[in-house]
Amino acid sequence: MSAPDRLPLLWPDSDPAVLAPVPEHEDLRAVARSIVEKHGDLEQLLGAVESGQVPTEVWRRLTAELDLTAIAVPEAQGGAGFGLRELVVVLEETGAALVPDPVLSSAVLGLQALLLADDPAVVEGVLAHALAGSALVTHAWGHADALRLEGATASGRLHRVLDAVGATHLVAPAVGPEGQVLVLVDLAAADVTPLEHVDVTRRLGDVVLEGASARVLVGPDGVDDAKRRLTVLRQVAVAAEHAGMVARLLDMTVAHVTTRQQFGRPIGSFQAVKHRLADVLVARERCRSAVRYAAARVDDDVAAGHDLGGAEVAAAVAAAVGTEAVLAAAHEAVQLHGGIGFTWEHPAHRYLRRALGDEAQFGSARDHRARLAALLAVPGSTPLEVS
Repeated sequence: MSAPDRLPLLWPDSDPAVLAPVPEHEDLRAVARSIVEKHGDLEQLLGAVESGQVPTEVWRRLTAELDLTAIAVPEAQGGAGFGLRELVVVLEETGAALVPDPVLSSAVLGLQALLLADDPAVVEGVLAHALAGSALVTHAWGHADALRLEGATASGRLHRVLDAVGATHLVAPAVGPEGQVLVLVDLAAADVTPLEHVDVTRRLGDVVLEGASARVLVGPDGVDDAKRRLTVLRQVAVAAEHAGMVARLLDMTVAHVTTRQQFGRPIGSFQAVKHRLADVLVARERCRSAVRYAAARVDDDVAAGHDLGGAEVAAAVAAAVGTEAVLAAAHEAVQLHGGIGFTWEHPAHRYLRRALGDEAQFGSARDHRARLAALLAVPGSTPLEVS
C-alpha cells in the first residue's frame, strides 16, 4: 500500500474516552507504586546495579505479585489477556523510580517479540520461562545486516544492546539464505561486553555471537511488519517511562520550591518560578495524553486484527512529546533545586542522565518527528525505513 493510500488509516479516530481515568488502572497503579516505593529506593537500586545484583527485588516483586510479564500477553498463551494500556500504567511507575530492571527490554519488547513468532511452538519453552521472569529476553534493533543466520546458528556483532548483560535470549534481525528474518538467539555462549555510559540505570552491552544457537521467529514475508510493531511498542513504552519521570520531577521540584525560603518567602511564590513549573505541568499532561492515546490505538488495532494504521503515527507523536518533555523537566528540576541540584547527592541529575541516555539510545525528538513526517508522506521527508 502506497503512502497516499495509507493516509486515511493514519488519522486519529479513537474515542476520546480512552483518555478518561479508569478506576481499574488506578488500582493497578496503586499496587505498582506500593511495590516500587517499598523496594525501589533509588540509592538501593543504584547500589544493586554497581554490585551486579540485577534483576533487583523490585523485578521479583513485580513479576510475582503483579504478574508484570503476563499483563499484555493473551490468555491462550499463558498471560493475563490485557493490553498495552494496562502495561503503560506500570511503566509510568517504574520510569518514575528509574528502576534498572529489564522491564522495558524483557517484559515489554522481548515478550512481545516472542508473541510475533510465525509458529508459537518455536518459542513455547522460552515464553513460559519469560512469563515467570526467570528467562530474560532482550531485543536489538537497528542492526539489519549485523547477524548472519546459517542453519540453526547465528554469528555477528551487535552494539549497545539494552540489558544484554544478564539476558538469556535475544531477538534481532538477521540475514539468512531466504533474506532478512527475525531470530531468537540463545545467549548462553555469547560474548557480552558491558558498556559504560551516561546513565547507569540502563545497562548496555556489545554482543559478539559465533555460531550461537538460533531459531527463526518471523520469516521474510512478515519481518517488516514485525519490526514495525516492535518499533511502535518501543516508542510507546519509552514514552510511558518518560511520562512517569516528568511527573516525579515535577512533584520533587514543587516540594522543594514550597519549602526553600528566599527573602523571607518560599521561592515557589515568585512568578518566574511559577511560570517555569507551569510549563513542566503542561509538558506532563501532553506526555501522559500522547502515551495513553497511543497505547489505546495499539490495543484497538490488535483487537480489530488490523495492521498498525494510526498506531504508528500516535506512537511517533508520543515518542517525540515524551523525549522533549523529559529533557525539559530534568533541566528545570536541576536548575530550580539550586546549588543542591547540581551535586551528586541529589537525585535530579540521575533523571537528567536517564533522559540524555534515552535520547541517545532511542532517538531524539527530531528523529521521532522525522519518522512522523515520513509516515504522513510530508513532501521533502525521507522515506520511512523499518528499524
